[in-house]
Amino acid sequence: MSVSVRHKKLEKSEIVKQRYISLVRCPLFHMLATVTFALMMQCVVVKTAPAKSPLHRQLLEIALNNIQKTLCKPPDQPCAPATAKERATPPISDQQAQTIVASGIISALGKHCGLDWQRFNFQPLMSYHREKLQMTSRQIALVGLLHGITMGAVRKDVERSACTSDLKSKTKKKFILK
Repeated sequence: MSVSVRHKKLEKSEIVKQRYISLVRCPLFHMLATVTFALMMQCVVVKTAPAKSPLHRQLLEIALNNIQKTLCKPPDQPCAPATAKERATPPISDQQAQTIVASGIISALGKHCGLDWQRFNFQPLMSYHREKLQMTSRQIALVGLLHGITMGAVRKDVERSACTSDLKSKTKKKFILK
């Protein structure tokens, strides 16, 4: 590189340095820098905010929002809408919701593979909650609704892959009734 080209590069860097120093001394620059920093911090706060609720809680919330579309008591009486108390403290436990969602996913896989998911997974799930846990008709309606919402929520994902013999076998093993 020739001396004159190197000199021009030094001149350019010196000019940039002079402009930067004059900009830094400008009160407007400090205000913009402060605002930019504050905006960056807000972005950091948003990015580090807690993750959404787990899937079972999200689906349970959807089920509670739609419980009035199910039947609670014979003869064909719809359930009342969820109360604020039920939304704050759902009528089924967190562990039960996780189990129901897991069962809904297994049922969706069973349906995809052409298995009798109702007989071997859904009906035993409902019987367990009705007979062993002695849930109320409203709780049973919520269990069935949560199971169905889960199946619908994962349907597209399940259908993206083919039902291989391995998947079919693993799904059968996960059914409640063997």
